[in-house]
Amino acid sequence: MLLTILLSLVAVTANNPGDLTQACAHRGDQACAPENTLAAFRLAVEKKAPMIEFDVQATKDGQLVIMHDSTVDRTTDGKGKVVELSFDEIRALDAGSWFNESFKGEQVPTLEETLEIIPESILCNVHLKNSPGVALNTARVIKRMGKLKHCFLACTIKQAEEAHAEVPEIKICNMDRQGANRESYAEQTIELKADYIQIHLGQGLTGLKEDVDRLHAAGVWVNFFGAQKEPLIQSLAEAGVDYILTDDLDLCQRVLEEYAK
Repeated sequence: MLLTILLSLVAVTANNPGDLTQACAHRGDQACAPENTLAAFRLAVEKKAPMIEFDVQATKDGQLVIMHDSTVDRTTDGKGKVVELSFDEIRALDAGSWFNESFKGEQVPTLEETLEIIPESILCNVHLKNSPGVALNTARVIKRMGKLKHCFLACTIKQAEEAHAEVPEIKICNMDRQGANRESYAEQTIELKADYIQIHLGQGLTGLKEDVDRLHAAGVWVNFFGAQKEPLIQSLAEAGVDYILTDDLDLCQRVLEEYAK
């Protein structure tokens, strides 16, 4: 318990890339609650996840909601594309029962609701989907709510340009991944002066530490997506990755705590 508390305090004061490898709750604590719901985010907050990732897209009437898939089919009791449904239609859906009946009645949350329950000690990895206007409108909400210090947009270069046109101070994670070419992706991210990069497992592990060191030297924070097994989590910590996006928050935090001993 003491180690967990100490690590949570260190997470708040890890002010430089490479200071510490930490867990990012991918779509919230999705191993214990339905993904991208307030229930999943609250659990991640309770477990002191240093970073929480979630997906934002716009409804037919322009409301910003939290959902990964382009349709509501997999994670609600409804059907249809998010961009073709109104906010009221999406709000009426059950986003919890598919995971477990104990979450029956859980609603699809809005961006505002999500930001309200995540304290400033936790970073928000805000993954933008391809809805029209989602980049600029998300940046506006983050600025209006005073969350610029602990939120960043995980987005394409085009979306970053749209957001920066009105909110130039918002932080960016470059998601134009260059396919499997990690070296090119790293070079592009440095040239863009992006704040974060989000490497994925499909880009391989050979030479990862060298790329991580190069990114850190340029002031870029390194996120990694696709690590669900203990040996890989340990390898990423050894390589100096900053944040590991995990579908199993308990496992990732346990492995990182043991690694830090």
